[in-house]
Amino acid sequence: MAQLKEKTQECFDFIKANGGRVTTTEIMEGLGLEKIASVTGRVNALVKAGLAVRDKVDEGGEKPVTYVQLTEEGLNYVPSEE
Repeated sequence: MAQLKEKTQECFDFIKANGGRVTTTEIMEGLGLEKIASVTGRVNALVKAGLAVRDKVDEGGEKPVTYVQLTEEGLNYVPSEE
């Protein structure tokens, strides 16, 4: 697999370092971003690459919580040096 773009790699690293399953809000706060939209493109790239999936969970709040979870491929992914 090709190398991830820098911002996508940063997002991937955060998810992996935090157990492989985090909310989009946790990603936003953990990376010091101000808007959830800043996370969306990064997560989309991980999903497209087959490294992560989105999981919307109704936890009884106003709206479902979206988790980003690494796939088995994502858990085993090692960035190439190329």
